[in-house]
Amino acid sequence: MINLVFSSTEILREATLTVNYSFDNDSLLDDGPLGINGTGLNYTFSGSCRVKKCLSLLNNPSYIQAGNLVLLGTTNQSYSFSIWINPTIINNGTIIHVSDRSAGNGWCVPMLGFTNSSAIGVQSWTGNIIDLTGPVAVANAWTHITITYSATNGLCLWINGSKYGSGTVGFSYITPNVPVFVTIGSPVNGQGCFTSIINKGEYTGYIDEFALYSRELNSADINNLANP
Repeated sequence: MINLVFSSTEILREATLTVNYSFDNDSLLDDGPLGINGTGLNYTFSGSCRVKKCLSLLNNPSYIQAGNLVLLGTTNQSYSFSIWINPTIINNGTIIHVSDRSAGNGWCVPMLGFTNSSAIGVQSWTGNIIDLTGPVAVANAWTHITITYSATNGLCLWINGSKYGSGTVGFSYITPNVPVFVTIGSPVNGQGCFTSIINKGEYTGYIDEFALYSRELNSADINNLANP
């Protein structure tokens, strides 16, 4: 009999990893413990990626989606997104869109995308938009982005493993308290959704190593994700 011994870090990762899409097998199979496989439209896979294979979103529209995300749809629940992006267009586009309907509308917030000035924009919701503007995006190059939220520390943006900035501290993340959908690459039919700085539209480019966690990642976690 083989006795597997896991570290406390590994146990915490598995316990809080909601979705993990590596795209390495040319599929939208969830590599995490919950098995929340993705669906999508007009997507393909590429071999010129940050880690092995990646997602190609070069058609308009093209996106993937994960559904039945209970904790992300729960008020004041901590969350973190980790994603590698390699955009070909940076003057607009929704990278991560959260909604309570698969069509992208209803209660809906674009949480990561590009601003009118081609900067990386991050948003959350507390009855009004909480936003944070990051650096100007780099086209045709890989950038690692982590977004973290907790009721204590608020909204934070990390670029390539380093903390770029934080928004309002100590706000409540307000949700409809129903399972939600995460759409990567498009607002779908959510053009009327809450936004302030993100210029909603179709993302054009490549995506790799997407993960959603039901906790606020710490700096060590983020450094590991940014240095695979």
